[in-house]
Amino acid sequence: MSDTSTDRNTTGRALVAVGNGKVEFRRISVPPLTEWDIQVRLERSAISIGTESHIVGKVASADSPFIIGYAPVASVEAVGAQAARYFAKGNRVIYFGPDRTPNGPAHCCGGHQSPAVLNVNPETRDLLGPDRFCVKVPDGLGSEQAAFAGIAAVSSMGATMPGTKPGDKVLVLGQGLIGQFAAQHFRLRGAEVAVSDLNAKRLSISSVCGADHVINSSKQDTVEAVRAIWSEGADIIADTTGSYPVIESTLNALKKRGRYVFLGWCKGANFNLERFHGQKVFEAFFPWTLEGAHVLHSLRMLKQGGLRADPLITHRVDIGEAPPVYEKILNATEEYLGVVFNWDETTEGGVE
Repeated sequence: MSDTSTDRNTTGRALVAVGNGKVEFRRISVPPLTEWDIQVRLERSAISIGTESHIVGKVASADSPFIIGYAPVASVEAVGAQAARYFAKGNRVIYFGPDRTPNGPAHCCGGHQSPAVLNVNPETRDLLGPDRFCVKVPDGLGSEQAAFAGIAAVSSMGATMPGTKPGDKVLVLGQGLIGQFAAQHFRLRGAEVAVSDLNAKRLSISSVCGADHVINSSKQDTVEAVRAIWSEGADIIADTTGSYPVIESTLNALKKRGRYVFLGWCKGANFNLERFHGQKVFEAFFPWTLEGAHVLHSLRMLKQGGLRADPLITHRVDIGEAPPVYEKILNATEEYLGVVFNWDETTEGGVE
């Protein structure tokens, strides 16, 4: 075994959803390394606001707490003998979630915890596959920007699955982080992109990041606005809101034989599928996962400047000050879009 620091469990720190919309900073057990493990220490992590708000506000409870977050950026600090074939101490990596958190809370992808132990045996973990990836962050890309590559990877899959080609006309509904990165990924594939949202500030950011058309749906009818831009409608609609009323009310913005991408988290079963028959939607896509290949692509695009994360960052938070952020997000007491946590050792305050 190479670079293993201990044969016994050590402790780490994690953000844990505990019910009633609350998040706590807790100590957790970190298992010892096996020969196919690496141990990593977080540098930066970002909030996936939609996913984490759902877990914090509706799923987690005192009896069923969850370690939240996914796809953080971490530095490798110890490497098992077999894992050394692929990783070395000092590498920066981004990954879906740790494999083991003994005697502690369950984890919803478990991204907001440090240190963490990851098994990287390619026979049991597809390092580029869905929900099991662990990939290296390229040199020259800052950890703050890289922390958004996992979120951007969801959008990358959404822009890839419908076979987007140059000249396609695409409408992206919603300009949270997934929508912002979706608009950017569609443009990277040569599409002409319109975005819609109720929030003027987010639309302003969309313009900075290269959206061709912005539609303020609090002031304009989205369908009418799209038809004014493209008389036949959009070739592709990508919904990131997960809102059935939004989806139904905007279907007529799609041209006949169009393609629909469900990038939002559609919860429940109260949607009238007959609307799709009437609209003659020929293909629908459900890019519901993260995948290492799309993470790598997003990392490359962030480094090259094809994707922009900096304009999306509204809050930079030392990790010791993180728990109150979730309460503000759930109660919409402040405008949040991109939130990045700083895990530097000097910010360890707040852990009992």
